[in-house]
Amino acid sequence: MTAALELHNYVGGEPVGTLAGETLPLVDPSTGEEYGTSPLTRWMDVDAVMSVAAEAFGSWSQSTPRQRQQVLLEVADAVEERAEELVLAECRNTGKPWSVVRDEELPRAVDLIRFYAGAARVQEDGSGGEYEPGLTSFSRREPIGVCAQVTSWTHPLLLAVAKLAPALAAGNAVVLKPAETTPVSSALLVEIAGERLPAGVLNLICGDRDSGRAMVAHEVPGMFSITGDGAVGDGGGGFGGC
Repeated sequence: MTAALELHNYVGGEPVGTLAGETLPLVDPSTGEEYGTSPLTRWMDVDAVMSVAAEAFGSWSQSTPRQRQQVLLEVADAVEERAEELVLAECRNTGKPWSVVRDEELPRAVDLIRFYAGAARVQEDGSGGEYEPGLTSFSRREPIGVCAQVTSWTHPLLLAVAKLAPALAAGNAVVLKPAETTPVSSALLVEIAGERLPAGVLNLICGDRDSGRAMVAHEVPGMFSITGDGAVGDGGGGFGGC
């Protein structure tokens, strides 16, 4: 008999539990089988992970484009090496056909990571110059800070890559929350990437829409990227961002 899968949040480079120890069921939609649990993250857990991400941002934001590119290329290679695990996780959690994930979605995910690895070193700016007497004008690109990201259940692996890869390439730290019904492939992806990134730069929390609201309501994130229902990002004062 196969042991039940028990997911954890991923914070500061380590799998961690939640303070309350609450969980949500993992269900294979193709069979209706409940085969594991994922954490149900509450406000105190969100507050803790935001502090970790904010601290990690300090050093990651000072890394060079070359350094960030190299890490992302290593992540892409690792995702390819563990493709079968990721495909299995995505299929079991979403009910998608194996061939669709293996032949279409996973290759696109790897390609996206490599694309943003290259983009890290291609930063186009307007030319500097003296447009007013005695003044020199120029533009400077800087990372925003901590990016809070929420993905939907439709394409959990591909959407996770599409959100976290550009944020990391630009020097930001990330806190990712997958949809409550489909967190498995995202958890594995973050674990794979987290092994190659400085601790705390990439974090994952699992949970429901209240977990997403807590992310949006928190003061630390400088940007929100939300794919899903508006209720996911309603922190009490309106929609947080997209």
